[in-house]
Amino acid sequence: MSDAESMLDDGTFLADGSPSPERELPRNTEFAERIIRRLNPGNQQEMFEMAARQSKLGGMLITLMVVVWWLFIGVKNDDMSAATSVFFGLEFGQVALAVMTLSVLSAVLSELSKDMGKILPSTVAGGMLILAGLYVAEPLVSAMFLSQFDLTVSEGMYRTIRLGVLWAGMSIGTNLIVNAMLLNWLIRFMDSNHIDFTGRGETSQEMDARLTPSTE
Repeated sequence: MSDAESMLDDGTFLADGSPSPERELPRNTEFAERIIRRLNPGNQQEMFEMAARQSKLGGMLITLMVVVWWLFIGVKNDDMSAATSVFFGLEFGQVALAVMTLSVLSAVLSELSKDMGKILPSTVAGGMLILAGLYVAEPLVSAMFLSQFDLTVSEGMYRTIRLGVLWAGMSIGTNLIVNAMLLNWLIRFMDSNHIDFTGRGETSQEMDARLTPSTE
């Protein structure tokens, strides 16, 4: 039995997972269960720690990517107009900003769609990821196979590496921040509905977490 499938001790959930006649399920319970199932916190205290840790790491990583953009793209003596992208005619500096933006938006839509159970956000996120990937690979591919672009192979590779770092860093950082926001929402959801989330043993390999009504 997974953590998210454990039942309320007071009969809020019956054995088949349906609400008891004494008490209706709070709104957004299914959304909360999906977050618990995916992020798998051991107990409520671990939720606080995970939210704080992931928000801090996400903020650090996104800040680092802004620094990377500033030092290695924004102020570097690149000829930004050389080898403009075939996708919307963007210069290299604009491509870097587009990759960062697409990475953030696709990560947000992808993470939210996992818990919301919506198909459209995930579909849009997939399209954004493909476009970002094309932008990342384009300089190297153009330098290797398209002679009309004024880039050497080493220049194309260096551009692709920088864009790839921005793509990965922004995606991972945004993923961490979105998870922290979801955990923060989950904590407030449980507090507002007077629900405690406790584990039966920190040393067990699979936490048999249980949602129990708060006695406070």
